[in-house]
Amino acid sequence: MKASPESLLTPRQGAAIAFVVAFATLMTQVLVHRMVTAKLLNNFAFVVISLTMLGFAASGVLLTRLQATSAAAPQGPIAGWAGGFVLSLLAATIGLYHAPVDLTENSRLEFVLKLLAFVPGALALAMPFTFCGLILGALLSAPQLPTRRVYGADLIGSAAGALLVLPAVAHFGVETSLLATSTLLLAACVGLAPPRSRRARAVCAAAAAALGLTATAKNAAFDLHYPKGTNLFEISRMSAPFGIESVVWDPVSRIEVSRVPPPEPGRVSFPSLFGTNRAFLARFERLFTQNNFAFTFAVHYDGRPESLLGIEETIYSAAYQAATASQPRVLVIGVGGGFDILNALAFDASDVVGVEVNAATLRLLRDTYRDYFRNWVSDPRVHLEYDEGRHFLAAHDARYDVLQLSGVDSYAGTAAAAHVFSENYLYTEQAFDLYLSRLSDRGILNMMRVEHEPPREMLRALATAVAALRRAGVERPADNAVVLRETTGRFVAILVMRTPFPAQAVQRLSAWASASPYIEIAAAPGVTPRRPNVYAEFLSLGGPGLEASYLAAIPFDVFPVGDDRPFFFRFSRWSHLFSKRPAVRASVPAMELSVLVLLTVLAGASILAVILPLRVLAAHGRRVARSFRLGVFFAGIGLGYLAIEIGFLQKFGLFLGHPNYALCVVLAVMLLASGVGASVSARILARLRSLRYVAYALAGLLLLETLVVLPRLMALLELSFAARVAVVCGLVGPVGVLLGVFFPSALEALKPDASAFVPWAWGINGMASVLAPVLSVAFSMSWGVDALLLSAVPVYLTAALCFPEATP
Repeated sequence: MKASPESLLTPRQGAAIAFVVAFATLMTQVLVHRMVTAKLLNNFAFVVISLTMLGFAASGVLLTRLQATSAAAPQGPIAGWAGGFVLSLLAATIGLYHAPVDLTENSRLEFVLKLLAFVPGALALAMPFTFCGLILGALLSAPQLPTRRVYGADLIGSAAGALLVLPAVAHFGVETSLLATSTLLLAACVGLAPPRSRRARAVCAAAAAALGLTATAKNAAFDLHYPKGTNLFEISRMSAPFGIESVVWDPVSRIEVSRVPPPEPGRVSFPSLFGTNRAFLARFERLFTQNNFAFTFAVHYDGRPESLLGIEETIYSAAYQAATASQPRVLVIGVGGGFDILNALAFDASDVVGVEVNAATLRLLRDTYRDYFRNWVSDPRVHLEYDEGRHFLAAHDARYDVLQLSGVDSYAGTAAAAHVFSENYLYTEQAFDLYLSRLSDRGILNMMRVEHEPPREMLRALATAVAALRRAGVERPADNAVVLRETTGRFVAILVMRTPFPAQAVQRLSAWASASPYIEIAAAPGVTPRRPNVYAEFLSLGGPGLEASYLAAIPFDVFPVGDDRPFFFRFSRWSHLFSKRPAVRASVPAMELSVLVLLTVLAGASILAVILPLRVLAAHGRRVARSFRLGVFFAGIGLGYLAIEIGFLQKFGLFLGHPNYALCVVLAVMLLASGVGASVSARILARLRSLRYVAYALAGLLLLETLVVLPRLMALLELSFAARVAVVCGLVGPVGVLLGVFFPSALEALKPDASAFVPWAWGINGMASVLAPVLSVAFSMSWGVDALLLSAVPVYLTAALCFPEATP
């Protein structure tokens, strides 16, 4: 007689295991994302979500096979699957750290080939989640266990993981947190469901041994081999005393500090950042990098003004060279190694506020390297604030004579790593409106960034600044802007004032640039640039209609972006895939190519790992009455749930201070609320009568929040972090409760008469969830976050109408 794999588990044990496994799954998902980001420099968070879903979908197929052939009691499979999770996770992540990667590319074909080269390692990262899915799937599909209780414990565990993962990263780092999470999962499963079979005990023993060995040799196991073409690849190959000194994980990013040799004038990539003074260059002793890029030099300042001689040659000092205000009050967004702070001190600033979103950076400045930085960190004029730039400006109405943003979220060198998929709220139209409102009457906004060829990044920034000036009532924005650029064209600074630039300020800037071998005036009131350029051409147009026509004629998308579509670093269009224009053909449309490649790979993997096996192992499930409509239902709720989840993650990234904070708070609230919704779904259905009416309620709530509440959200940006978290809870929670009703209610309804469709329900929902993150991100980048949230309304309505219980 066969015993059900779950028959020996009590409901309490089943719920406890579901909680721990879901907790570990969410923790692992975020931790793996951080590892991928540190290794590959980009922000493919949605790919990690897809890999998680792929593992869960594949687990449904395996579970179908195992339940048909196995008579094992639960203590065997569950503990053994936990051991498999540990072993596969360690193998995949250690393999990721040690894998050789080359991020340089010169063509579209090379980009695609190198993206495909990541696929085997990426698919390996799905394997640990397959084991988690096996455990959760077995619990959810067991007739003896209450589906709603197990599903609720699953979601509540995920919420707990979302709440704790970023504090764990901040206090223990990613690698230690990963080992601790794996240990917890293994110990809980072995304790609650002890392994009975010899094979399961052997797997658990091997997993425990692997954890012990990895913890003992953690530095060697997680010795990150940096990709070719990155800063740390070169630095890691330097001989003593140079090399990487410190690596610190932060809730926002990974910060690395390296000791480097002094730069050689004329031999550096961006000479305008360094100048020619060799005595000053000798003080370039340390380099800060963020996720192996976004570099900033940390100059050794001994407290004497003489030690900063030479800093006035750098393009960082452009706003001070205009000298519109004596002893200026300065705000720096993005402190890094302090180069902008030192510029302010060198020009006798009376007050300097440095706003830094990375707590790890501040710890390095104040504690780890205290002796190195003390002379400016302890200067009474300097005030370092741990905050996000826009939130700080919204919460404080002070005015500044210089507001400096120097390559915040710096371009990462290649199209594959250009933060294309990452939202950035420092360069939107709303951000520029805020910057202008915080300038004094003679204040200057100095924004500097790396530029492409042909120009697009700083041209978009200039267009955004001009539009903001027009909204502020300026009739001739060309009188209020100066553009400086490196003579190589690779680095550009835009200076913007609320009032027209004084003629004397322009003369001082012209004289300063003329004395530099590396800096030139690209556009300024009354100045004819030495070489024609797009910045001068754009500023000379003089009207919004002509400016819009000019931007439309540019081969790339350089129109300003807003908070609803804050993808500043995306300059490509879908049409670029087929364009024959030489400039476009020579570029790499990273977003579009990435989406197509990832969708192809993930769809292929889903078909091979889920759909085709189900056709063999659960063919009878397709013969269930109304199977097509059931398939539409489970696919729809998979697509819709992820669309709402990713929409909320993107929408609340600015409001909470950073996308990583949104990842923590939004996921925690949404999953916790979904767990509550699953637990009380029977009561909700009893009151609303069917899933159709639950979908109506969800649609109404989404429409209300998206069209009425969310557009007013930025008015609350000045609230404290705790208050903003409370606002997010109030908006996400009710939506999550309704979302939690659909899957467990439908699964429960299938068990009596259509249990053969359960594997198909799991597989179809899983495949839709695999593709949904990629589709959702591409959708929001193309049409906006609000449009993504609104798209979930017809998806859920269609799904609910297709469910048999929702028909009249």
